[in-house]
Amino acid sequence: MFKHLKYIDGSSDKFWEIQTNDNSHTVTYGRNGTSGQSKTKSFDSEDACLKDAEKLILEKTKKGYSEDGSVIPSEKNATGQTSKKPSASALLKEKIVDALHDLIKKGNKQGIIPFLDLYAKGNLELIKKELRIARRYYITYVDLTNEPQFKNNSNYNWGYRGTENQHQIINLLSLAVYNQTEARTVFDFVRMLDMPKNPEVWAVLQWAKPTWLTPYLLDQLQRNKWARIGYWNLRYLEENDLVTFEPELYARSVSRFDETRDKDLQLKNLNRLVIDALALKRDIPLVFEYETAIHTSYYDYNYQNKVNELLWHKVFDELVETNKLSKEVLLSSALEIQTKNWNSNLKSFFRGLILRLNADEATLLAHQHQIFPLLHSEDSSPINFAINLLKPLLDNQDFDMNEFLIWVEPNFMRTDLKGGIKTLLIQFDKLMKSKPEHKSRIVLLVTDVFMISDFQLQERASKFILKHQASVDENLSDKLNTYSAQMLGSIAQDLKSLMGAGQTAYSEEEILATLSSDAQESYTYQPQSAEKLVQKINYPSSWNDILFQVGHVIHTIDEVQMEILMNAWMMHSSEFPEDYKKQLEPYVEKLKKTYVESNWFAHFSSIFISRYYDVSKIFYDNNRHSNHSRNANTVNDILVLIQQRMFSNIQLPLLSLPTHEPFWIDPVVLIERILDYEKQAVEIDLLDLSIALSRTVRENLQQAETKLVAVKDEKVRQILSYALGFENQLAVTKKSWLSSIIGSSNSKDADWIGIWATVARSNYPEGIFDEFEETALKDAPYAVRDFRPEIKIEAFYYDYYNYTTKKPHYMGEAIKAPLPPFKEYPKTFLYAKEIFNRGNNPFSSYYMLSLDVPYAYSLMPQNPDSVSFIYGVAYNSMSSNITKSSKSLLELMLYPFFEFSKHSLLFLATSCFGADKLVRATCVEVLIQTIAENRLPIVEMSNFYAFLLNGNYGPYTRFVEVLEQCKDVSAKQNDALFQLIEGTVSQLEVGEKTPTNFKKFLELFYDLQQKGSYTLSEELSSSLKQFNAYKAVQPILKKILN
Repeated sequence: MFKHLKYIDGSSDKFWEIQTNDNSHTVTYGRNGTSGQSKTKSFDSEDACLKDAEKLILEKTKKGYSEDGSVIPSEKNATGQTSKKPSASALLKEKIVDALHDLIKKGNKQGIIPFLDLYAKGNLELIKKELRIARRYYITYVDLTNEPQFKNNSNYNWGYRGTENQHQIINLLSLAVYNQTEARTVFDFVRMLDMPKNPEVWAVLQWAKPTWLTPYLLDQLQRNKWARIGYWNLRYLEENDLVTFEPELYARSVSRFDETRDKDLQLKNLNRLVIDALALKRDIPLVFEYETAIHTSYYDYNYQNKVNELLWHKVFDELVETNKLSKEVLLSSALEIQTKNWNSNLKSFFRGLILRLNADEATLLAHQHQIFPLLHSEDSSPINFAINLLKPLLDNQDFDMNEFLIWVEPNFMRTDLKGGIKTLLIQFDKLMKSKPEHKSRIVLLVTDVFMISDFQLQERASKFILKHQASVDENLSDKLNTYSAQMLGSIAQDLKSLMGAGQTAYSEEEILATLSSDAQESYTYQPQSAEKLVQKINYPSSWNDILFQVGHVIHTIDEVQMEILMNAWMMHSSEFPEDYKKQLEPYVEKLKKTYVESNWFAHFSSIFISRYYDVSKIFYDNNRHSNHSRNANTVNDILVLIQQRMFSNIQLPLLSLPTHEPFWIDPVVLIERILDYEKQAVEIDLLDLSIALSRTVRENLQQAETKLVAVKDEKVRQILSYALGFENQLAVTKKSWLSSIIGSSNSKDADWIGIWATVARSNYPEGIFDEFEETALKDAPYAVRDFRPEIKIEAFYYDYYNYTTKKPHYMGEAIKAPLPPFKEYPKTFLYAKEIFNRGNNPFSSYYMLSLDVPYAYSLMPQNPDSVSFIYGVAYNSMSSNITKSSKSLLELMLYPFFEFSKHSLLFLATSCFGADKLVRATCVEVLIQTIAENRLPIVEMSNFYAFLLNGNYGPYTRFVEVLEQCKDVSAKQNDALFQLIEGTVSQLEVGEKTPTNFKKFLELFYDLQQKGSYTLSEELSSSLKQFNAYKAVQPILKKILN
C-alpha cells in the first residue's frame, strides 16, 4: 500500500506519505519540495501492519490532508469549534493546483501555454512547489512492487510512476518557471535545449525567454563529462538571443558537433562546419584553448574495426588542405597543448595530429623551443614524443644543443623513460663525432642512468662512458662513486678505472654492512616458535567503558573487539543505568548508517540494533546478502548463545573469549572458566568450546596441568588433555564414551567428534587421523587427512560470446582445484565449513569479503591452511582479478606466529603476480619480514613460483618487480632471494617463444650472483643453458654462465 497526502493552507505547505512492505510500514513527512524524514515501524504480521496504516491515513484525512493538498473542511475541528470557510486566496490556490494536476495527469502538452498565461503571474512559487512535488512523485525511480498500476506491463519491479508524456510536461513547465539556481538540479533541460525546434520546447522558450541558459548549459557540461549540446542547436539558440557566446561552452559543443552514426550525414555536417565563417573564425580555434572530448568522436565508426578514423582528423585535414588553417598554427597549438594538465588521451590525439602534418626539418627547427618544454612533462609519453621529434635535428648546426641539454638532463634518472634514454644514448653516440665539444657534459648526463635499476640500460650507459671517456675526470669520478651502490652486476668493477686514484667501487660487503643488523649473511629456513601470550586483554566492565567499546567497534570494525563488547554486554547488562538506551541512541544511529563490506559485521549490526529496540526476543540474522561466508556466519551462532545466556541471567564469559592479543586464549584461564561453569551448573556450548580450543595455545602448561585435574566432566577433561599435549593420541581406543559415539547419528555426539577433529587439525596440521573414517566426518576436508586437491592452471573462458573476436571470451590462465560438493558437517568442525564447490563463477570473490578474512583466521589461528585455500580460490584464481581484497590475508602473514602451509605459500606466490600494486607492495613487506625471521620456506616457495611461471599464470614484470624491491635490504635478504630464484630457474620449462621480460628476471639473477660471488652448480648451469634457445637472453646467459 502507498498513500501520498498533502496539506496546503496559508503558511502550511507539507506532505505525509505511508508505504507498507510486508510486516512493516514507513511514514515520510516534511515540507513539500524536501525529501522529508522517515520512520519505520515493524509488526508481528502483515495484517496488523495494514490495519495500523489505514488508521494513520484516516487520522490524517480527518486533520484536513488530501491527495491534491486542498484542506478538506470538517464540521468541527479537534477542539469542537466550527471550521472557517476557505478564503478566496485559498480557493484560487486550490484551483491552480487542480489545473496543474489535471494538466499532468492527462498529458496535455497543448495546455501548457494557456495554463501559464492564466495562472503564472503572481503564483510562480506555488507552481514551483507543486512541480517539485510532481517531479518527486512522477520522475523518481522507485520500487513499484506494491504499485503494479504503474508498471505498464513491465516485468521489472522498479520504474517511474509517470509516463514519458507526463515527464515532458513537468520538465516543460519547470523550464518555464524555474530560475538558474532551481534549474541547476535538473539535467533534463539539456536534452530539451538540444531540440529547440521542437514546437512545445520552442513555445515554452518564447513564452519564458529565460536569461540563464548560457551559465546553466556550461555548468551541466562541466559537471557531466558525457553530456553534450549540439553545435548547430546552440547556434540556433544564439541566433534567437536565448544564449550568449561563452568560449568554453562553444568549445565543448563544437568539439562534438556530430554524434550520428550515419556516414553520409556525418560528411554533410563536416562539410557544413568547414565552410561556416563564424565556426572557422571563432569556434574551431577554441578546441586548442579548452579541454574537450574532441578525441572521442569517430568518423563512420564500426565496432568490428580494430582502428576507427577520428572525425576531427578529417576536419583538420580538410582545413589544412583548403588553406583555412596553416600547418604552422596547427603545429604550434598542438605542441602548446602537450604542456597543459589535460586528459592524456586528448593530448595523445594532438600528438597524432602533429605526426599527420609530416612537418619537415626546417619547420621543426623553427619550433624547437616549443618542443623543449615537453621534456619536463610528468607523463612519459610527451617526453618520448619530443625525443623522437628532435632526434633528426641533433646534428643540425641550427639546433640549440646547450638549451636542449639543460631541458633533457632530469630525464636520465626517470625509470619510466627507459626507451627514450636508450634512444638518446644511440643519438649521443653518433653526435660525439660531429659535436665533440659537448662530450664531457653528455658523459656526465649519462652517468645519472645508474639511478635506474635496469641492468640492460646500465650496461649500455657504462659502455658509452668507457667508449667516450678515456681519462679520469674529477666530476665524473665523484658521480660514479656516488652511484656505485646502485650499479648492477659487475658494472662497478668495469668502471673502476674511471673512479679516480685510491677510490674503488664499494664491495657488496661494504654496501650491506650498514644495512645488516646481524652477522649472518646466509639464509637458512629455521622458524622459531613465537611466544603468543604476551599482551593481556583488558575487558570493559563499567557502563562508560562498555559505551566506549561500542564506538570502538563501530570505528575499527575489529572482530575480536566485537566479541569483547558482546561478552561485556552479557555479563554487565543488569548493571546498566536506566537511561542507557538514551545514551546508546547516537551509537545505534551511527551503526544504522555504517556500511561495511563484511558479513560478520552485518550480522553483528543487525542483531545489536534489533536488541536495542526489543530485548524480549532472541534474534538471528537471516539476511541472504550476508550469508555468503559460513565462517563469518559463526558470529550468528555466537550472538544467539550470548542472547540465550542473557535470558538465563548467566554472567559468565564465553569459553572462546580471547585472553591475549590478538585472539589467543591462556589454557589456565580456559580451565578456570570451565571450572566456573561446572560450579554454577552451566552447560558448555560445544561450538563455543571448539573455537576456544582452536585458540588455546600450549603455554603456561605446568599450571594448566595442575588445574586440569579439578575438571569433573570426563569428556571435557579428555579433550583438554589432548589439546594441551598431555595426551598425544586420540583417545578413541582408551575411553569407552568416545568409542561409543564413533558412527553415532546423534547431533551432540557428532558435535563432539567435530571438536576432536578441530583440535587434532589445529595442533597437527599434517597429521593423518584414521579414527574419523567411521564417523560423519569421513568425507570432510581436513578431517582424516590434510586437504590437498590437485591444483592445475588452465585457460579460463567466460560464458559469453565475444562478437568482435568471434570466439568465447578468454579471461586468462586460472588456477583450478577440484572441490567436494556441499555437505553439512557439524558446526564444531571449523576447518571444513567453507570447503565446497560454488560453481564456475569468476565473480565469486565478490561475495567473499576481505574484512571477513581476519575473523575466519581468528577462528583457526594455529592452522591457517583452510582459510588460505578458500580465499586463494576466491581472490587469486587469476592474476588479473587480484585486487586489494588479497591484502587482508597477506597482512596476517606478518604476524611472527603465522605458520606457512602449502596453501598459504601458494596464496603469497600468486599475490606476487597480482595486478594491484598495493597487493604487490604488501608481498614485498611479507617477503622481507619472513626472510628476516627465517620462517619463509625457500624450497616450497620456489616450487610454486616455477609452477606459476610454467603455467603462464601472470606476467614476469610484476613478479620481478616484487623481487627487485626485496633486494639489497641485507646480505641475508640477497642470499634468500638468490636461493629463491635459483630454485625457480632450475624448474622452468622452455617454451616456443621468449616470455615477456624473462630477460629482466635473468638480469636480477645475475646481479645477485655478482654481489654474492656465487658459484653455479652443474645442475643449475645445465638448466640455464637450455634457455639459449631464446635468442634475446643469450647475452645475459653468457655473463651468468661465465
